[in-house]
Formats: sequence, C-alpha cells, structure tokens
Amino acid sequence: GQQDLERFLQLGMPKANTRLTGNLKVDVEFGPLLDEASKKALLETIGFPPGVPVLLGSSTWPGEEAALVQATRRLLESGVQCRLLLVPRHAERRNEIRKLLEAQELPWHLRSDGQTPATPTPIYVADTTGELRQFTQLASVAFIGKTLPPNEGSQTPIEAAALGVPTLFGPDTSNFRIICKELEQAGASIRIPDADALLPTLQALLKDPARLQNMSNAATRWHQANLGATRRTLDFIDEFTPTRS
Repeated sequence: GQQDLERFLQLGMPKANTRLTGNLKVDVEFGPLLDEASKKALLETIGFPPGVPVLLGSSTWPGEEAALVQATRRLLESGVQCRLLLVPRHAERRNEIRKLLEAQELPWHLRSDGQTPATPTPIYVADTTGELRQFTQLASVAFIGKTLPPNEGSQTPIEAAALGVPTLFGPDTSNFRIICKELEQAGASIRIPDADALLPTLQALLKDPARLQNMSNAATRWHQANLGATRRTLDFIDEFTPTRS
C-alpha cells in the first residue's frame, strides 16, 4: 500500500523507478460461479432450506466454532431463522469439532460422514478441503476465521468480498491489516471486539436484510475498484525490460 511505497522511498529507492500498482492478492481467479439453480441444489445437498440466511464460519480456528455455535443457538432461540455452515481451516480438527457438537443440543452433520444429512440440520460442517469457495457463495454473512483471541492474524477476507458476501472479523487481522481496514471503511465488513459481540452483531444484521444487501454491494464495489494490480505490475516491469528483436 501507500505506506509500503513511502518506506521504499525512505530507504533510497529512486522515485522514478517506484510505482504503487495495488495488491496482487485482490486479483482472485474464480472460474465459473454457481448459478441460482446450482446454489439451490447445493443447499438441498447440505440440508439447508432455500431462503433461510446462512452464517458461514470461513476457515475457522479453535474457539471460533464454539462461539459461532453458541451464537446460532441463541439466534434460533430468539426466533431469528438461520443456518450455520462451518468450514474449519484445518479439516484434521474434525474430531475436536465433533466433540464440541456432541456437547450441545442442536442437530449437526459433518460432511466427511456423507455429503447429505439424513434429516435437515441447523449446523453443517464442511470438514473437507478445497470447497470453501463454493460454500462461500451460499453465505448471507461470513465470519472470517483466525481473528478471535487467542487466534490472531486472520484468514483471507478477499474471496468473500469478491463474491459480494458481507464479512465479520475479530480484533486481530494483522495478516490482512490494510485490506480489512479498507473493507470496514467501505461498509462491507464489521470488526467485533470479542466473541461476546458476535451474537448482537448477527442479530442486528439478520434482522436487517437491507443493511446486509448494502454491505454486499459495498464488498463488490471494493473488489472491483481494487482489481488490476497484476496487470499494472506486469506493465510496469515491461518498462524496464529490453525489447527483444
């Protein structure tokens, strides 16, 4: 970002040879996205009814699944309809997550036990790898993992933003510090101070579809405005590359 550019200049990099091209991480290649029929089919596969908001735990870390399960339970008790889709960062934590779910009363299903639950359940765990992108397309709002204490650093919020999904994250997003700040400023994301803030924040959002839509639109605008860093970087490098005959 601008701060990095200024640091290079302070270190003596010639200004004429220095240019801010943007963040390469934003140039995400998605390929074909799910159409509405495919989304409906995937929802049916995981036992979620169409039209009910889906809360996504995106690349969650220890403690975050428990916070999301607790928030979901309280939301349902208060009459707020929703479903929880957990995609843990490390699929090998499935036994740990299984024990967590066995200790509470809401029905649940792990994808590794079979793609489709025997009966519809409010909690579905995608304890697989390589499927986060398709599941993100089902989300009404996504919590970005590795951001609630004692976890720190953050998983990426970029793909959710690129797909127009509103995001929440905890206090420590040092791995994506500038991007998370930009998403907050754009109105696409909300930073919560701790796990206790998860429930009231979700209650407010799920009761306000217009606000969720505004956040979704803001996420899409942010992503579109920040695309092109790869092309700009290559063009800049070309200026210093001798033309081959």
